[in-house]
Amino acid sequence: MQRTLILLVFLFAHSAGAQISSRFFVDGELVSDRVFADSVRLSNHLRKTQLDWLNDGYFFSGIDSVEKDSVQTNIYFHKGEKFSSDIEGLEGKRLRQRLEKKLSEYANHGYPFASLQLDSLSLENQDLAGALMINPGPEIRYDSASFFQKPKTNSSYIFQLLDIVPGTAFSEKDYRLIPEKVQRSSFLSIQRPTDLSFSDREATVYLDLAEDASSTFQGVLGLQQAQAGKTTAVGSIELDIQNLFRSGKQLTFSWERFSEESQRLDLFYKHPFFLDSRLAPSFRFDLLKQDTTFLTRRVGMGVHTYIAPRSELFLEYERTVGTLLTTDLETISESGIADFSRNVYQARVTRGVRNSLNQLRQGLVWSTSISAGRKEVDRNLSIPDAYYDTIQAQSNFYRFEADITYQLKALKRQAFFHQVSGGILENDELLRNELYRIGGLSSLRGFNEKSFFARNFLMSRMEFRSFFESRSYAYVFYDQLIYDRENFSDQPFGLGLGFALATSAGQFSFALAMGKSKDQEISFSTMKAHFGYISRF
Repeated sequence: MQRTLILLVFLFAHSAGAQISSRFFVDGELVSDRVFADSVRLSNHLRKTQLDWLNDGYFFSGIDSVEKDSVQTNIYFHKGEKFSSDIEGLEGKRLRQRLEKKLSEYANHGYPFASLQLDSLSLENQDLAGALMINPGPEIRYDSASFFQKPKTNSSYIFQLLDIVPGTAFSEKDYRLIPEKVQRSSFLSIQRPTDLSFSDREATVYLDLAEDASSTFQGVLGLQQAQAGKTTAVGSIELDIQNLFRSGKQLTFSWERFSEESQRLDLFYKHPFFLDSRLAPSFRFDLLKQDTTFLTRRVGMGVHTYIAPRSELFLEYERTVGTLLTTDLETISESGIADFSRNVYQARVTRGVRNSLNQLRQGLVWSTSISAGRKEVDRNLSIPDAYYDTIQAQSNFYRFEADITYQLKALKRQAFFHQVSGGILENDELLRNELYRIGGLSSLRGFNEKSFFARNFLMSRMEFRSFFESRSYAYVFYDQLIYDRENFSDQPFGLGLGFALATSAGQFSFALAMGKSKDQEISFSTMKAHFGYISRF
């Protein structure tokens, strides 16, 4: 006779709006007393118990009865006798793993209460023969979510972010990963463990979410010496909106003046879950003007998608155009620059979300990317043709980049912050106006903004932070850069101290830095002062 080993009726009818306190009896004896967060976890425990007993040869084990009141649930098991078997589906040494994998597939595709049962059994000389079958049980679909505090963010964005879209098949795996998937967002956090209930073949998820003010407006002011020896004010303004229109859309605008006649402008927009899909298209525009020498414009169109709870894949098409602002042949020859256009395809994987307001907590964020494309050097009619005789007109272009950032608690109120980043440009005709630009407050402190041109680089930024509030701290830092370009290499470093002070509306920061390179000695006369303010909203 068939025997269902898990009482689906009990599990399906049980509401998991609260924890389940359970006691387990085997053949009349109390063997354990446990508390489960919800019925899914209880079902998973019963399923594993069933698999263990089947694996040991107790093929007639199961649940005899269930007694439930408002406080306690008593579950009575019958283990039965142990048999050897000739049952279809029970062959092999990895029985338990195979059965658990099969049941998990059901649980992650709308059947969280799937169970095993034996069919067409016959007994001869203590040997069982028959077939092992899976009873899928009722199909469960997500109904909605119940919020302890109604969020201001659009609920449809939250459903997509956590993979609990109403009407889709319930997945035990996705439900368990909700705490990790919340970390995809920089402005949402879970206040207490998630909960779950089932009713009329529908699942309701209970969420207690907090919404943080993660959008920022940042201003940075710096003082640096120009070539003529006078002091020049430089700085940047950055607007980062992480939850535009309360729908998870992201918009960033950044403008920077890094020398008297040099500026940079960046614009980025990301639209999550476009047309209710798992894809998030994005657009970016970058512009860089280097004094009166050259102008570089870059346009990128890409798409993002999640490939793991906290990991994102990004694919992008990028077109870059470099234009000369001067036709002086001597200046162009000395700088090694030219007009060019470049079409590049990029793939990047990112794990974690970086928070612009540093807090006393551990965390790891990393990204890695590879780009490949084709570059063409464009002839400028105002420049003699002889200049292009030694320049390769068309060539392949490759770029490799990686970045890892983490913070470790050292003592009760102290932390060690470390960021390591690197990049490699590979091209047979690499121009100076294509190189990486490094230096300044956001990269190598103690030097002028964007003062280093690098073909390949490896940079380390280390800080020892002493917190006196959750977002207020003093720190000492050491930055190290190793880089090279054609016929030149250097290992400059910067060191100094500073502090970040949290206010009711944001965070004020101040840093003093000195640096040493082949062209600059450590001196108080070359010390850099950086002021910054981040406003949260």
